[in-house]
Amino acid sequence: MQAASVKTAIWRGERLFVVEDIPAQVCAHCMEQFYDEAAAEALRRLTEEGFASVEPLRVMQVPVYSLAPLIPPPREIPEDELYADY
Repeated sequence: MQAASVKTAIWRGERLFVVEDIPAQVCAHCMEQFYDEAAAEALRRLTEEGFASVEPLRVMQVPVYSLAPLIPPPREIPEDELYADY
């Protein structure tokens, strides 16, 4: 584990919020982030309040992409090809 300042993205309905400067412990192998109680509580309060209690540092535009054209549509599997192992 390594101490770091991280950021996270939080969705509330169709709105995306980015929170920076979160103190965390980060796993060097998998990069999973772990927050202490104070950071987790601050994130919970911000999220529950809908971010109304603070002013954003800045506003950014975020491009949105679709994966749909890059993967084949799911195919219908005939019933005689279905298999369950139980």
